[in-house]
Amino acid sequence: MTATAAISGNPTQTDADTPALQLVCSEVWGGNRPIHAPVELPGMKGVLFSHPCSGGRGGDVHYLSVCGSGVMARACLADVVGHGETVARVSGEIHAHLRRCMDQPDQRKVLSKLNGILEERGLDAMTTAAALTYYTPFRRLSISYAGHPPGWFYSKAVGRWDRLTLDESPGARTNLPLAVSSEVAFTRKRLKAVPGDRLLLITDGVLEAVRPMDGEMFDAEGVEDVLVKHGRGSCAQIADGLLDALARHTGQATPTHDDVTFLVVEIVPGPRGSHFWLAIKNRIMRPRGSATTGIYAAPARR
Repeated sequence: MTATAAISGNPTQTDADTPALQLVCSEVWGGNRPIHAPVELPGMKGVLFSHPCSGGRGGDVHYLSVCGSGVMARACLADVVGHGETVARVSGEIHAHLRRCMDQPDQRKVLSKLNGILEERGLDAMTTAAALTYYTPFRRLSISYAGHPPGWFYSKAVGRWDRLTLDESPGARTNLPLAVSSEVAFTRKRLKAVPGDRLLLITDGVLEAVRPMDGEMFDAEGVEDVLVKHGRGSCAQIADGLLDALARHTGQATPTHDDVTFLVVEIVPGPRGSHFWLAIKNRIMRPRGSATTGIYAAPARR
């Protein structure tokens, strides 16, 4: 098995055969369909992989967006228990909400508002989410979770991958899955990022991949073994290493136990020139009634 093998029934995009999907002024891109492609946002480049299983118990959703000024990037991975109509409705609400909140710099407020919307509309399917915001002028990276597995962060200065856990408030309802409680509060981890730093976000499908012979799960130890072996390589090498390790662990070329989604990105220099004039240009030159600038059209949304 090679990590870039085509996903059954869908074309797969890789570093070798396609340019990165570039997200530009006010574009939102994502869904819950198969993809293996390089992606590029302001100040970030990496690889997004998502493979919905044919059965299982979850529905993964991925969204990438850029603020209207073109200087702030946001990524969100969500895992919804269920399939079909339930996932489609929750996915639709997440997508619509992220479009409304593209210019909101604090993803804690984005998650809090989304939590209220899902609860108000009775969409109480267990939904976990990880949301990150990267503001290129100050190289400020911020991440929040709603009951989601913590990601990993690589500091180029330290030369080590560490788990990106968040501080919890004792006795408080913090960082719970969405639509569980209207009183939940979301915290965040803020980091000063520099070019060469990296981030890996995953869904439960990665951790819960099972080895047939003994039922042992891939778990965080499996991810960290991959990061030890490939963590200083390119994002494509990390993605390939993770896919190869999952294939060896499960004995399957593509995941069937659950939906599997991960995003690995590297911090790169942000947009050149004055961020102020870039923001003005993006605001003025955006085509009226369009969410893209035409560099890459957003795929059909679900």
